[in-house]
Amino acid sequence: MESKDKNKAVQDRFTQIYNAYKSPIFKMCLVKLKDKDSAEDCMQNAFMVLYKKMRNGEEIENPRAFLYKTSGNFILKCFEEKRKNNSQTVPISEYENKIVDDQSRIDSDMDYQLLNKRLNDILTPDEQQLLRYKYIYDFTIEETAKRLNISKTAAAKRLQRLREKVKKSVSIDG
Repeated sequence: MESKDKNKAVQDRFTQIYNAYKSPIFKMCLVKLKDKDSAEDCMQNAFMVLYKKMRNGEEIENPRAFLYKTSGNFILKCFEEKRKNNSQTVPISEYENKIVDDQSRIDSDMDYQLLNKRLNDILTPDEQQLLRYKYIYDFTIEETAKRLNISKTAAAKRLQRLREKVKKSVSIDG
């Protein structure tokens, strides 16, 4: 009976961790990989590693850091697999589809790079960090304020000003 209680506790703790971190881990994978399916695979693989460790009785002191590091390792593996796959030949029958897919990927990469450059040009390093905390790491206002050593009100106000600055920049140039 004690084993069942222990398994239930592990499952409950894992579910709590999964619900808390699935969105920020997925966003981080998506930003790096720029492919929803690959990002989801990396996120799920990271959670599977965590679950197996928890089931084996290993105590993970900081599950958030563990998940970011583990998903980062899976992202690197994904890049390596893509590099290997890109060196393979493509049959003539699939060539036209590959051109279209490559062009849309190039366009998407260019859009991302252009947006990233524009944001880097107009935002200070502190503003860039604030954006990462809120929209990539999915931190709450409280978490963001704590990490920046400012009040919750100051964090909310800075974020509001930052959104207005980005909107203004996009509407003027775009």
